[in-house]
Amino acid sequence: MSQVLALITSDAALLRCELDRVRQRFALDSKAVVGVGGWQDGQVVQRSYGVGVPLDDAWEAPESEAVMVASRVLGVGQGVDNGTQPFRFRQWLFAAAGGLEKSESIRERLREELPEFLQGAVRGPTWEEIAFAHFLAGLREIGRIEDSQLDPDTAATKLAAAAKAIEQVSASVGVSARPAFSLVASNGRLIVATSRGGARLSYTLLEGRSECERHELKEGETAVRDHRRLRSVVVASGVEPGDGWVALPDGATLAVDRRLSVTIR
Repeated sequence: MSQVLALITSDAALLRCELDRVRQRFALDSKAVVGVGGWQDGQVVQRSYGVGVPLDDAWEAPESEAVMVASRVLGVGQGVDNGTQPFRFRQWLFAAAGGLEKSESIRERLREELPEFLQGAVRGPTWEEIAFAHFLAGLREIGRIEDSQLDPDTAATKLAAAAKAIEQVSASVGVSARPAFSLVASNGRLIVATSRGGARLSYTLLEGRSECERHELKEGETAVRDHRRLRSVVVASGVEPGDGWVALPDGATLAVDRRLSVTIR
């Protein structure tokens, strides 16, 4: 099984403060490998943590407007190098949550549908990476795989199409129940996410506040004003709705832009 959290914020310098606010709601499995990805100076920065490694450092993400934290329990033949999420292709990061019945059969069938250059880019044995490749294939069809100005609505449409492909292939290989999974993608300027089959995926808006344990804020300090102006949107798998968290409806797709405007379709 795998889990994912993605956050986009109005102030990259305070990203870690926002992660501190949500980390208790997002449990990282001690038996999983964990990956963290962000963007600094226009470049993707990634870190990975093997099984049994203390995970406090995983929350010390790069100073970035957007970040993705993902965990995955490795299967047979999978290692940290080819099984750790989030997966990367150029400026895109991607992670999935949940699990698929007959995942190997689904993976092979989905791989056959990919254009040749993306088949070659898939190095690992996971269905999550193949799902990422299907999302990228959709962007390539319209010539926008490297478009930094890509609008969230178009990205959301292509992510939903990748999810639909997984559902269709799952049925074609003899899986009777709807697969339960979530997909999340970001290029550092937007976040898109979708959930299928009853997989729990929730989101929340973090408003600014004057308290911050990390900075031990005092009233009147400049940092207090910065924290009060701060806003972020977070989407995470496995988080129970409540206390400001809202469940994404089954089959819906969420898109968040740099202005932190949220659209659900």
